[in-house]
Amino acid sequence: MTSTQTLLAARNRPWASRFNLFSSRFIPLWFLLPAMLVLLVLQVYPTLFAFYLSLTRQRRGAFEFVGLVNFELLIGNSTFDESLIRTLIFAGWYLVLTVGLGLLIALLINRRVRFSGWYLVVIFIPWVLSDVVAGTMWRWMFLEDYGLLQEWLRPILGDSIYISPSGAMGIVIVASVWRAVAFTVVLFLGALQTVPKEVEESAALDGANRLQNFLYIIFPLIRQTFLVAVLLTSIRSINSVGLILATTRGGPGFSTTTASVFLYRVAWGDANFARGAAVSVLLFIVNVIITIVYLRLITGRNEEKTT
Repeated sequence: MTSTQTLLAARNRPWASRFNLFSSRFIPLWFLLPAMLVLLVLQVYPTLFAFYLSLTRQRRGAFEFVGLVNFELLIGNSTFDESLIRTLIFAGWYLVLTVGLGLLIALLINRRVRFSGWYLVVIFIPWVLSDVVAGTMWRWMFLEDYGLLQEWLRPILGDSIYISPSGAMGIVIVASVWRAVAFTVVLFLGALQTVPKEVEESAALDGANRLQNFLYIIFPLIRQTFLVAVLLTSIRSINSVGLILATTRGGPGFSTTTASVFLYRVAWGDANFARGAAVSVLLFIVNVIITIVYLRLITGRNEEKTT
């Protein structure tokens, strides 16, 4: 039977037989169904409910629709505005240090230095720790009375690193980078393993130094991975809350209260779930914008290659 005859036979079959859910063509969907249900229950439904909740106000145990009132109150809230500024400061340092150190460490390990396997183990230890454990450890190390790092840095930074606003933000940034740098190391190391050694050797024979070799040979080949690392690190920095709460609890005062920590304080501390949902919707929009910018960069680069 030719392909044309097969197509005509399929069209002439009854509708029920063509869309039989137990036929072989639907078997992949049955295998995906459990994961799709989990995704629907744990991701899609909470997201849609958060959008609905952000448009309501809780009164006498019920939610009353109020439109965009929660967003208007957030815009005029000085604490929320300051939390956005702190989020930008935290995200900027976190992004630069995590991506920069991750790329540098990956380049060093990729040169096959001695004991590189042990270095990877040491780098991965922070990554397997929970936010609570890592944050508690860093808080203890900067306690004024018996903190180990506090004693070492006392001659340089003084006696109040943990309780000063700038010192607390610095501790949060360093702790977050320390824990997350292993992720970027893995991404960049995997990308560097795909760079052909012949290309690097040819560039070296042509007189290129290490910096030129990285800028004109290595980096263009790992550019896609670099953008992925920037995207994931940016999203993580904006949504980071567990490590900050475990380290400084958003203090002293509000000095380390980023937008995500502000969401936690409003929703769970003040029991204002509608206002917290409004904050989560704004953060969701920011994450979507970052993702769209990333996709534009990727598609723009691919279009340049094709032309």
